Amino acid sequence: MKKSKPKHWTAVLALVACIMGPLHTTTAWAGGPPYQPLPKFGIEPGAPFPADGLLDPAGQPFALEPLRGKPVLINFFAKFCAPCIKEVPQLNQVKARRTDFHMLAITLDSRADAADYVKNHGLRWQVAANGADLMLNRLRVMAFPAFALLDRDGHLLATVMGNQLGAADGHATAEGIEAWVDLQLGKKLK
Repeated sequence: MKKSKPKHWTAVLALVACIMGPLHTTTAWAGGPPYQPLPKFGIEPGAPFPADGLLDPAGQPFALEPLRGKPVLINFFAKFCAPCIKEVPQLNQVKARRTDFHMLAITLDSRADAADYVKNHGLRWQVAANGADLMLNRLRVMAFPAFALLDRDGHLLATVMGNQLGAADGHATAEGIEAWVDLQLGKKLK
């Protein structure tokens, strides 16, 4: 008889990856090894980024079209991810300092859970929820926090784990996030 997989195996795997993610750090922006893209990411650089199935905070289908015209920095997070919560002030600093690109947080959580996360932790980025299928199955984002950068037309430029974007403790910093974005966009590091 064939054994069936646990019903929520992807959530369990994501939780383990979230906990393990900060244990490995590289600070490429500070002269360390080069940035490593997310392993086995579901789309290749240059491909259009899929946003179908996502919901905005009001429960309406989320669309990337209003974000066209500027690059888009995407942060992948989950409500149970302690490193994701810890980086919220860093994300908000990036939002306050940068107007040259749009910022979007995508969560595998429900719309209601995403709204609670925003309220409880003060995230100021635009949020798209209901992303479990997109993140875990289609894009294969198995550890959080993680980032993707899209060009002004919504095509993937690059991906990276948050633990490569900053401090020695493995948590992203505003400076690390901005340095990675600037590098990907071909700008001089500040």
